[in-house]
Amino acid sequence: MLQGNMDNLPNLPRSVVRIFISSTFSDMRAERNILSHEVFPKLKQLCLAKDLDFQVVDMRWGVTEDSQNDHSVEKICLQEIENCQKLSLGPNFVAIIGDRYGFRPIPTEIFQDDFKIILSYVTKDIDLKLLDTWYKLDENCKPQQYILQPISSQFSFFADFSPGCDEHRARHTKEWNATLTSLQSVLRDAALQAFHSKKFTEAQMHEYFYSVTEIEIRKGILSSEDPASQTAVFCREITGFKDFEDTLTMRFIDTVKENGKNNVNSEIRNLQNELKQKLETKTKHRNSHTYKVSWSVKGIDPGVCKEHEEYLKTFCKDFYNDFSQMIDNALDKRKSQIRRRQFRSQFPEILHHLHFCKTKCKTFCGQETILNTVKHYILNTSMNKPFVLHAPSGSGKTSVMAMIVNNLRTWLKDDNFVGIIRFLGTSGLCLNVYDVLVSLVKQLSDVSGIRMEPIGFKKMKNLLEYFPRFIRRVANTLKKPVIILLDSIDQLSGEYDAHSMKWLPMILPQNIKVIISTLPNEFGILHSMRALSQDSSYYLEISDMPLQSGKEMMEKYLSLQNRSLLQTQEKVLMDAFSKCPSPLFLKLSVDEAKKWKSYTDEHHLILQETVQGAINKLFDNLEVKFGHIVSGHALGYITIARDGISENELEDVLSCDDEALNDVYRYHNPPVEGIVRIPPVLVARIKYDIREYIVERLSQDKYTMNWYHRQFTECAKARYSTGTQGEVLHKNLTEIFMCETSLKRDITLTRRKLTISNADRQVTEQPVSDQNKRMLFCLPYHIIQSGRSMSLQTAKDKCFCNFNFIHNKLEAFSADVLVSELNEFLQLQEDPELEKLRDFFISSPNDVFSPKRLAISLLEYVSVDTADTSLQKLLSKAEDFLRNQSTSTLIPLHPGKAPRKGLAEAIICSFTEIDGIISYSQGAILVKDSSNQNEDVANSSYKVFFDNAEELVDVGVPFITREEHQPIVDRDGQNVIFISPDSVTCLNLVEKCKIKRQFQNLFARGSKQDICKRISTSKNYLVMLFENEIIIKLNIINLEEINRWTLIDRTADVLDIICTDTEHILVLVARNADNGSELLVYTKETKHPKHYYFDCQMSKNCWGISKAECLFTVLGNKGETHTITSVDFNKGETRTPIEIQDRLKYISYSESTSIVCCWSDEHNVVVAFDLEIRKLLYRVKVSNLVSCATLGGESSLLFVGEEDGTVSLFDSVTGNPFTSVKAHGGRVQQVVVLDELLISHGKGKMLVWSLKYLLESLQKGHEKKCVSSAKRLLDETSIISIALYSQDDQFITVDENGGLKIWTINEGKFVKEFSTNLKPKKVLCLKEMCCVLSKNKELRLFNLQTSERVDIDLPKDVLDVVMGTNSTVLYTLGMNGKYLVVSILDLRQKTTRKSFPLQSIIQFESLDICLSRSERYLCIRLKVTQEELENIKASSEKRSFTPQDHPNKFVAVDLQQETGGLMPCVRNFSPIPHLGEVICSHIGNSMIINKRDWVIFWDIPAGKCRRRAKEKEQSANRNNWFENFKDFKGHSKALAQTKDGQTMALGMKSGYVLLFNTTTAYPIGEKLPITKHAAPVTSLVFSADGHWLASACQNNRIKVWNCMTATEIFSTKAHGEVQEMIFSIDSRHLIALSGKQFSRILLYRIHPGDNERVDK
Repeated sequence: MLQGNMDNLPNLPRSVVRIFISSTFSDMRAERNILSHEVFPKLKQLCLAKDLDFQVVDMRWGVTEDSQNDHSVEKICLQEIENCQKLSLGPNFVAIIGDRYGFRPIPTEIFQDDFKIILSYVTKDIDLKLLDTWYKLDENCKPQQYILQPISSQFSFFADFSPGCDEHRARHTKEWNATLTSLQSVLRDAALQAFHSKKFTEAQMHEYFYSVTEIEIRKGILSSEDPASQTAVFCREITGFKDFEDTLTMRFIDTVKENGKNNVNSEIRNLQNELKQKLETKTKHRNSHTYKVSWSVKGIDPGVCKEHEEYLKTFCKDFYNDFSQMIDNALDKRKSQIRRRQFRSQFPEILHHLHFCKTKCKTFCGQETILNTVKHYILNTSMNKPFVLHAPSGSGKTSVMAMIVNNLRTWLKDDNFVGIIRFLGTSGLCLNVYDVLVSLVKQLSDVSGIRMEPIGFKKMKNLLEYFPRFIRRVANTLKKPVIILLDSIDQLSGEYDAHSMKWLPMILPQNIKVIISTLPNEFGILHSMRALSQDSSYYLEISDMPLQSGKEMMEKYLSLQNRSLLQTQEKVLMDAFSKCPSPLFLKLSVDEAKKWKSYTDEHHLILQETVQGAINKLFDNLEVKFGHIVSGHALGYITIARDGISENELEDVLSCDDEALNDVYRYHNPPVEGIVRIPPVLVARIKYDIREYIVERLSQDKYTMNWYHRQFTECAKARYSTGTQGEVLHKNLTEIFMCETSLKRDITLTRRKLTISNADRQVTEQPVSDQNKRMLFCLPYHIIQSGRSMSLQTAKDKCFCNFNFIHNKLEAFSADVLVSELNEFLQLQEDPELEKLRDFFISSPNDVFSPKRLAISLLEYVSVDTADTSLQKLLSKAEDFLRNQSTSTLIPLHPGKAPRKGLAEAIICSFTEIDGIISYSQGAILVKDSSNQNEDVANSSYKVFFDNAEELVDVGVPFITREEHQPIVDRDGQNVIFISPDSVTCLNLVEKCKIKRQFQNLFARGSKQDICKRISTSKNYLVMLFENEIIIKLNIINLEEINRWTLIDRTADVLDIICTDTEHILVLVARNADNGSELLVYTKETKHPKHYYFDCQMSKNCWGISKAECLFTVLGNKGETHTITSVDFNKGETRTPIEIQDRLKYISYSESTSIVCCWSDEHNVVVAFDLEIRKLLYRVKVSNLVSCATLGGESSLLFVGEEDGTVSLFDSVTGNPFTSVKAHGGRVQQVVVLDELLISHGKGKMLVWSLKYLLESLQKGHEKKCVSSAKRLLDETSIISIALYSQDDQFITVDENGGLKIWTINEGKFVKEFSTNLKPKKVLCLKEMCCVLSKNKELRLFNLQTSERVDIDLPKDVLDVVMGTNSTVLYTLGMNGKYLVVSILDLRQKTTRKSFPLQSIIQFESLDICLSRSERYLCIRLKVTQEELENIKASSEKRSFTPQDHPNKFVAVDLQQETGGLMPCVRNFSPIPHLGEVICSHIGNSMIINKRDWVIFWDIPAGKCRRRAKEKEQSANRNNWFENFKDFKGHSKALAQTKDGQTMALGMKSGYVLLFNTTTAYPIGEKLPITKHAAPVTSLVFSADGHWLASACQNNRIKVWNCMTATEIFSTKAHGEVQEMIFSIDSRHLIALSGKQFSRILLYRIHPGDNERVDK
């Protein structure tokens, strides 16, 4: 199948349980009613839970006189049984048999020979005349047959409900019934005589006697191959009949009048007994039940008779059990048949297209010229471009495409080929070009065994680059013909610029052929193709069908229907075809002509002259037959429903369409009390009449009906679904998709003057679930198309602002799909709330696909106003969802991550401790992380940032010192390649595997192994230059050698080597020569390179390749002359140099255009040139020296980095300035454009900007400065510190301008504000007072209640300040000349208790202080100078101590003695100080310091340091606990301890957060942590009660941990580096401050969960 073999195709997998109900009607009302009310709803629920549709086909319900007129009901019944058998999964037929045999019809068709036999036994003239009147010979039947005439042919008022016809209708109905009785008698007597005379077989004779029920049972059960798993029989036998004259009794048993008295009809009783016997033999009593029931004077009446009530209960139970078991068995069987295999292709999708292909081949005729031309293309290996078939709609393109696949085996002689076909628009995966290409890649991957690269199709941009490369690999691997056919390109949506055809490779490998078909004028597709490929030999128009081919096709069509035409009729048909020689027109005309009988009057032989006319004639016939309203609405729903409509959906929507129901129930009431539903027979009859023009489409795992030809869609749309009428139909469709539970609604049937309250429409329930993809797919679409007919509030409540709908939509589809739907809706109706929601999903984190993460993200990112009532409901539901979680989590209380106005909105994330950007590609950036330098750690110094993530990912590459050997990322961002002295390694970032190739394997045995000097990659290849002047090209996937060349002259002058992906140019070598420089171009066709010379010397960053690898450009200087010189690879020439006046050093290129920009770090000017027109475009001037610049982005932007940290934006075409922003604290070292992101790096910090938001902020105008009087927490962008207010529900923020504000914790609401008139550095809250330390070392106290400054004498030049445990004492450390001074302030007395200097002069870079738990000692953490650090390292090395790489030493001061003596923390028995990271108080006078991978306990008064809290306890060293110690190796960066001193937390540079019991040193839970940060942990903080721990890492991710279990309960990403985190006093809330330049406050409530509540 994957290779295109259509032999023995399995049936399409089904997802519907479709049961045909066969029974007599009037005697089975009780059973039918109770099934409808009780059993069918349960079976629907059962199927719904198993992701199946449930449908009942009950052809007795709704059969009226008008549907009996043409005698077609029996034929349609048999067709529906066949459909059930074909479509249903498992059970498909049930027979409910009573004491009545059922209506016994007369044959509607009798073979000519049989009819002659019948006539031979009819002796009475009156009977012969009767047969002659009602049966006409139709010579057009093959074989010829006598046809029963419509009732209205003799009784014109039959089924005529026109006003004033009641009396005539009653008379004609009575007369027909009498006529039918006579016909039955004549035919049965004659058939019986023929049987006795052995002219008829028993089977032939029986056709004149059996009932409709037996006909159905024969088809449904007796002809079934597996009745035990697909059918059930329920037989009710009533005992105790007494009065056969009773009208009610005659409803339940067949009687006959004998001797003037009614009695049981023995003839029918025998027929029924024979049928039961046949059923017993066939079913062998499996799923077969017989019930004995006593007769009641009221028939079967459960309301009166207890026995009947019990019988019906048992009947319902048996029915449900049998069918539920058959459904389960069928599902089990399906699971066993579908192997869980390694194939990537979707089995139903492949099978669908092959079945469709096979169907279209059945009626194909002619077109030999077309097929031969295509055959020539396929067999001609020199034709290497796509082949295009084009013709107007209805010209037979699809059939031609199907026949091409069918003929491949003949044309290619054997099965050694691959044929792939997609009939676009006929399945859910063939609606847009992205899904089609992915589907093709998957199938080709399965056929060829080539692994798919996930990054190759993560976005359309990636797929466009990946697809041509992939099919080249397939061609090389398979080495046999691969033919890909894409039918009806015009059926693709316009998404991804599909109609431009730029996605289709224009140059194909020799054994790959691509054939497409399209309409000639639709969407400009053909015009686009001709612009891309001008060769006319690749285009073929399917011309009008020749008359002879038309005649052949007509005969074939008619033959399949066992029909023919008289010569005169054939002439009428062919004359019409000659005026419109289209296969579609011919099909429509044949379908009209096949109704012609040989006895049809010539003046009735009328055909239309156009396709549109023929289609409208078909619609006219349907309206006449079924009524304008019902047929119009039914056809309208088929036309407008998204991806077509399933049978269940069509019945459901018509059952909710009160206008249609009112039309249907004009002359009779609904048959089941309390239920109003469209009669299934009516829907079946409409579907039967259009079956030839409907195609099945697989839409979200459901099979739907669709018009196949575009003309049908156009005609039906114009006729039934334009304007207001179309909106109403769409609204009706939304109603069925919104139906989560049963739909009951009043209806008034005006013609019947009947109102049914709360009428049950028995609509299929549509649960909001990610499994119900069809509903999730259709509901937004129909809401959008409903326009103003649906209220905006309903659209929000049921769909766009419905939390349940949104999270299931995201799980089933993607945020992109939801955004697209919101955009469509907003184009029709503006709504600020939906605009906010759309913007949220556009910029939403990648992990919103789980409902928990969605709820958290909504509360974090969406800011609502009082008018946003729908968003408020959405956020309330999100919060409720989190509150109902059984596990612990955090609930955001404030939208701290919501977008802001201006440039601050554009920052997505930031990273610190980044040394630089090493390499980058279209989807990834490789950076060097400085946090691991000088450490013996397992994690690499190199990390990758992907454009679809917000994390830095460790790539496991060892630290490399040589600049030319720095690792590089390939152009797909999928592999990192690095060189060691003896090998090259390719690390696959997606599959986490690596391939290594030893250099010795690249050279001949015995030859000297050489050193690799340069490497370069493209998307497919890796090139290395060795010192021995050898250039080797490898396949990047397996590192297998492809080419090698020898470089002329030495390698020392080579500046760089470039690997390209162009068709012919493979390797470029740039080198300096004696009198200038040169470029060497190597290709696969040549051994020696082509030389291009430049009369200037090249230097780093002054040359490169651009414009889709077509131009190589050099910026050079020779003396005072500066030039730009380009090589055009397409033309193979060096262009004349462009002389420039400015002294420039560096150049940057646009990948897609011919624009370059040049600059020098000695000036503040950037100059831009267009290389194509050889013209200076502009000069832009910035405020500072230029440090870097780049061109990029889809919006043609120039980004300039400046020395002071500013990033400026310009229009790259005009040079017009957009804006600038101070992004970094120092020189901007690099700016890179990565797809939709801008990356800037400077002073160890990397910022990631959204280009979309950056551009949006530019369109809205320049960023406005935030005013200090902002009253929204979200607007506070310059907060530098936070603190808890003594009141439980409030906290304090201080901004960089000294503004102090108080906010509520619960909601982040503003309370009050005042100015401190300081540039704050630190803030402390001491009950009613606030202490603020400024950057210029000034200390001030403020009363928070009065907002006034506290009058107290405070020390000067304060470096740091801490607060005592009772919040009434302040401890400060400041400077007095050269000495540090300790001061102790009593806030109650507003006096200084003590103040004394330290005895020694201390050298340090920075310091901070903390108190011992006893408050006797003030501990100082000092960052030592570089000189002292080197001395400490040298001393440690002399004594063979473990190396100390931390920057801090620690000393303590005794606050009681006041001597100012320093008590250093030193190694035992040594003056060498301990160096560590963080210090915190332990118990009493001891402190904890973390260093390397352990902690030390410093007993200050004893002057001892140890790794245990007490001498006999375990060491807090992870070596004792973790088996895979190397996985955790690395220094601890952060340290914290609970207030009671019982639990300690370490934050590791490996990202792990480790919790220990400080007394035992055992890890909490005595197991390894399951999760960790992806970057070094930078800070830790415990809640006051010790239940929770918050951690933050270098990637700005915050995690919260349950300290009792050491498990992570929450994780979120802050927009900037996390500055502070504090828990509220009651430990129920977490407050975090992130970002420096654009700060944000995050507020959370801790939800303990049901299963993880802990009490300490």
